[in-house]
Amino acid sequence: MLRSYLRLAIRTLRRRLGYTAVNAIGLTVGLACCALVAVFLQYELTWDAHHEDADRIYRIVTSRPGGGDFSTIIFGDGRSMSGKEQRAYAEQLVAQVPEIEQATNYVILDELRYIETADGDKFKSDRRLATNTGPAFADLFTFERTQGAPLTEALRAPRSAVLPASTARRYFGDADPIGETLTIGSTEVTVRAVIADPPPNSRITFDLALQLREVPNWGAYHYIRLAEGADPDAVAPKVTAALYEINPSRLEVEKEGEAYEEHLQALTDIHFAERALYDASPHRDPAYLWVFAAIGLLILVITTINYANLGLALYADRNAEIGVRKAMGGHRGQIAGQFLVEAGLLALACVPLALGACAAVLPAFNALMGTEIGAGRLVQPSVLGAMTGLALLVGLIAGGYPALVLARRRAVDLFGRSLSSGGGRRGWSVRHGLIALQFVVLIGLGSLSWVAYDQLTYMQDEGLGYDTANVVRTNFSGDSTAYQQFRQRLEQSAAVEAVGSAGAEGVPRTPASRAPFSISGSDRTFEGAVSLEIDMHWFEVMGIEHPVVDSMLSTGASAPTRYLINQAAANVFETENPVGKTFDFTGETDPDRDYPIAGVLPTLHLNPMRERAVPTLYEVYSNPPFGYNVLVRLAPGRTPAGLERIRDVWADMKPETPLQTSFLSKDVAELYQQERRFTALAGALAVLAILMAAIGLAALVAYLTRLRTKEIGVRKALGGSTQSIVALLNREYVQIVGVAFVVGAPLAWLAADWWLGRFAYQVGLSPIPFLAAGVGALVVAVAAVSTQALRAARVDPAQVLRSE
Repeated sequence: MLRSYLRLAIRTLRRRLGYTAVNAIGLTVGLACCALVAVFLQYELTWDAHHEDADRIYRIVTSRPGGGDFSTIIFGDGRSMSGKEQRAYAEQLVAQVPEIEQATNYVILDELRYIETADGDKFKSDRRLATNTGPAFADLFTFERTQGAPLTEALRAPRSAVLPASTARRYFGDADPIGETLTIGSTEVTVRAVIADPPPNSRITFDLALQLREVPNWGAYHYIRLAEGADPDAVAPKVTAALYEINPSRLEVEKEGEAYEEHLQALTDIHFAERALYDASPHRDPAYLWVFAAIGLLILVITTINYANLGLALYADRNAEIGVRKAMGGHRGQIAGQFLVEAGLLALACVPLALGACAAVLPAFNALMGTEIGAGRLVQPSVLGAMTGLALLVGLIAGGYPALVLARRRAVDLFGRSLSSGGGRRGWSVRHGLIALQFVVLIGLGSLSWVAYDQLTYMQDEGLGYDTANVVRTNFSGDSTAYQQFRQRLEQSAAVEAVGSAGAEGVPRTPASRAPFSISGSDRTFEGAVSLEIDMHWFEVMGIEHPVVDSMLSTGASAPTRYLINQAAANVFETENPVGKTFDFTGETDPDRDYPIAGVLPTLHLNPMRERAVPTLYEVYSNPPFGYNVLVRLAPGRTPAGLERIRDVWADMKPETPLQTSFLSKDVAELYQQERRFTALAGALAVLAILMAAIGLAALVAYLTRLRTKEIGVRKALGGSTQSIVALLNREYVQIVGVAFVVGAPLAWLAADWWLGRFAYQVGLSPIPFLAAGVGALVVAVAAVSTQALRAARVDPAQVLRSE
């Protein structure tokens, strides 16, 4: 019986080859989107899960009231400590907290440096992992050793290095790297082992891992492994108590009315958690993850609707066939089975096509989403099983109508006029409802893409409070004398308009450490301010004007340091004019130091606009005691010459340090990486959905119009014009789009309002994107229908009615 079903199904699909091709293309696209969703979700949800004890590994996160959550533990009071004192943090945690089996520290050094081999070859590195608890690090995390000593031994001796395989090939080619030396600045290290490259969905990735006597930083990430069954919530207070004993300087903060508090963050949860301070590893907002999944499923809905709609029309043309089969003794189950086999066979045939299409677009998808998903994930049993099941489900949906409805009709009813062919019936059918649902999806995707683009444009350009055009950021770091020399030499070129310097907070970035603050004349303490040390020329570079800064620039290098606050800080004070009062960080080491407020700046969005602007104190120097994060404004139209000038001066002043530059506009864009990717993806999928809807609708209308050819011939014979026939065929679809707009626009408005609510600063919702999406859907429908209607309206009535 099944063989007969399959033979008849293949014959039927071949007989209607054009419509089979349309359905196959639509299903392939829909299933490919679902395959992409499946491998993307699998990639994201297994982040850091490759470590053997991933379910028992936790990162220690330190909270300080008013200061935010720190991903790092500060060594002492933030000043340099000996390696023994640094190691005490990890060692004492294991000794004092019974539930902790292992503890380690590490930092990622992201300053661009040269790595020099013994042969004199130099390579750039901007991701070096440094630890002084190497054996514990190797025991806690899982890495596959390919050469050299076991990792616990390879990372035991100071100045030892472990290389990922890709780094080893880059540095040494096919030669054996074990025992070779590498020079990083004034430090020489020895390669002890090589490991397989960590998976791309891992936060612990590096160019090389180093065991050093001292971690070259004021703090480090600390990870622990808990014993089986240990409760992390119960362990956290014990960790806090141990750290107070290890680091008595914490008590100084507690005397000021604050206290440190730790909580444990599961390794596998970090990727989806809110980013803690000083954590530069990749993070993903889970909301965007599910939005992407929803969009992919909506594409499948559209293609399934196309499949079901065209199926309804095709099966309506088979009423006579079904009637004959029933008259010849065919029972309902046989006829229903035939329809289901036909639909399921086509759907299953699209699975390998969909997987091939998904593999073809994976490189572009990886580039867009910042992932490294390999095509091998598509042939995993879980993905193949899910795709097969999904294809069968789509086939059952498409074949369900004829199987459940047409197969149950009496034979005599099946020889009458079709109720689904597009004529002879008033009111809405299943087909009308499916088309309306399709346009609801199109209107939603189109309007949401528009709103997302407007919000992204606002955050990157319009609402910043400063000008990012033609501004280049460099990795210059030096004392005041070196900075002034660098600035003056750059400004000698006509391609350079201004050069300024700022601390870490003076460039677009995620928020860093915050502290409590107050103002003279008030007994209130406020939470969460930052201090920003900047050069007065920074304002010139950023295109910001202020009378206080203008006065300093006119005075020159002898101008005294002035202190400005932003509007966000001024808004929290209970005073109309804070100028003349003093600003105080209550957590300062020197509590007697105050900052006389000389003026108020408009709020500058140097941090992401998802959150409210941070109250900020600007310490403006005429001759700063530092020079780092140097920004250069290039003259319009002189970008190549300006960059060449930077390279030349850098090569002369810093030959041992590689130059790293980026445009400030790109740095701002990086703050909204997830939003940019979501907007681009939503836009691409919206265009894809529109194309699939147009193709499906055109094919459906073409088939339904063919069924009404004789009706159209009669109308023409009775004097009907081409315009009237086109209008007739368009009428029902215009009504469908109208209903879809009434339903879809409010739903899209609610979704857009929810999404914009995630941002502290946002564009206002306007009806224009929703009206435009509705008009666009109408244009798609009219274009798809009119193309087929014009073709049908041009037929010769004599040819059409000859058989009558």
